[in-house]
Amino acid sequence: MSTPKELQRVQLLNYTKADGEELVGLAVELAEDPSGGVQVRVLMDSNVVSGVTVVPLQQGGCCD
Repeated sequence: MSTPKELQRVQLLNYTKADGEELVGLAVELAEDPSGGVQVRVLMDSNVVSGVTVVPLQQGGCCD
């Protein structure tokens, strides 16, 4: 597998512990794949997020 380039992390959900420490609950890392497309990695704290579902993007008109 080729090494992805230019990793970007998007933090979607942060939370603060009782002691004031801020942590990431859910984040997505995206990187352009040298062979085409985008590599995606979902990072989650299982104490905050119970599950992640990946659903294919539906392209097309909004109103049938």
